Amino acid sequence: MWMGEILVVGTSQSVAPLDVREQLHVELGEVYLALGERFVDRGVFEEAVPLSTCGRLELYGVSRKPERAAKLLIRMLAERTGLDRSHVRSHVYVLRGATAVRHLLRVASGLDSVVHGEAQILGQVRDAALDPRNAATKGPVLHRLFDTALATGKMVRTQTDIGRGAASLASASVEMVRREVGGLGEVSALVVGAGHTGSLIARILKKAGVGRLVVANRTPEAAHALAASLEAEVVGMDDLASEVERVDLVVGAVTLDSHLLSPIDLAQSRRTDRPLYLLDLAHPRNFDPALADLSNVVLFDLEHVFARVEAGRAGRAAHAPKAERLVKAQALVFEEWRMSRRSVDTVKAVRAHVLSLANDEAERLTQGHSPEEREKMRLFARSLARTLLHAPTVALRSADPESPEGRFLIERLPALFGLDELGAPDAGKE
Repeated sequence: MWMGEILVVGTSQSVAPLDVREQLHVELGEVYLALGERFVDRGVFEEAVPLSTCGRLELYGVSRKPERAAKLLIRMLAERTGLDRSHVRSHVYVLRGATAVRHLLRVASGLDSVVHGEAQILGQVRDAALDPRNAATKGPVLHRLFDTALATGKMVRTQTDIGRGAASLASASVEMVRREVGGLGEVSALVVGAGHTGSLIARILKKAGVGRLVVANRTPEAAHALAASLEAEVVGMDDLASEVERVDLVVGAVTLDSHLLSPIDLAQSRRTDRPLYLLDLAHPRNFDPALADLSNVVLFDLEHVFARVEAGRAGRAAHAPKAERLVKAQALVFEEWRMSRRSVDTVKAVRAHVLSLANDEAERLTQGHSPEEREKMRLFARSLARTLLHAPTVALRSADPESPEGRFLIERLPALFGLDELGAPDAGKE
């Protein structure tokens, strides 16, 4: 019996610039709906889980036909974003099997981040794993995979120095603004967004000694909770325009379909000629890029932050080999679990199939006979089937899934019992 293959279709800063990632943005709620209704419910995937951060969107799945599943995911992204399918395909990666497993473990360990060893990504992987919307789409394989990824990320951080001195994107962005401004003690800052990124940036600003801190959020309760923990002020989203006139720094960290601030908004503002610093950490962007053309505006977005932290990458890269070895070891542990699970499932499938054939044959041969004779034939057929199954069952259970012989036996034995119709892997890769 062929088990579904793990695959991931994704985009990140490594394959797509910011403007393309914005074009590929899909609301997470829509992703969950599509994965459930179009893919899991219809049998394209056995399991599926999305992972979305400010720098990446990845769709993990388990499918018996991974090549077809990957093509359908790319088609879904094209439909949801209105982009040409070839354009989408040129800015995404498709990884399968052990490569997909190792990729998620590297992501959770901070090895695929712009900031090597950053801790923030581990929390984002945890959020994806625990999202209640996964209940309908996440099964035992992806549950185990994400648990392994989280454990690997913690292991890398505790057993290597790759994360030592590594700034998160949020802290790196605040440091970038601090250097531009020359100090934060006299700066008044407005943070729009009280989610993971907004809360983190607000806490970093507070710790850095910002003069005045204001929080706004679409959900007022979240804004008040964050402000209370930081002794900050709260303004409503409807009052943002007037607050922008008062502050020196505005941080965008909220998910919106349209820009939070544009040149027209500032043209109508009563601001003086003092500079306005804008830090855009949202995806899609909260601030219209055209704001950078205004003489009294200094705009930083994620691309600026990525460029800044790239310089610090070399120092932490010295610790990457040990981290990569840990990732490789944990990926092998996961694969051993997968193969042991495949062995158990294969034994169950072969036994169920052969016993069913025995029952069917006994029924066919005893048509018109008495109930007693039919029962005797059924018991005989099942006894004979169990006897014939004994040797292959022992062989399957004792097979070493790590050896070529063991893998061959686990993957090929079902075909000898007529189980080919249950599915086989796609030929080729996307």
